[in-house]
Amino acid sequence: MTGSQLDGAERTVRRERPRMIRGVVIFVSMTVCLLVAVFALTQSLKPAEPPAVTVACASKLYSSYDPKNFDQCVAVCMACNAGVRTTCSTSCKLRGAR
Repeated sequence: MTGSQLDGAERTVRRERPRMIRGVVIFVSMTVCLLVAVFALTQSLKPAEPPAVTVACASKLYSSYDPKNFDQCVAVCMACNAGVRTTCSTSCKLRGAR
């Protein structure tokens, strides 16, 4: 092989290296984004548990508190969380109270 052929091969290697590095960076970035998306999805699907203070306060108001009962939910929200009727009714509806 002559010197000019080696220079051509060396140039090809130098051209291919950035493409390979770029491909690895894209792959790692996509993997991290996918992991973040999966984590966010699993966290959003978990049912939210009310704080212990709210549960204790609700048990003082109602002996058998049912968070799916709309009137009980609104009353507990207003009394225990210092909410107003509008925001409490919206919150209870979003939680599935009827």
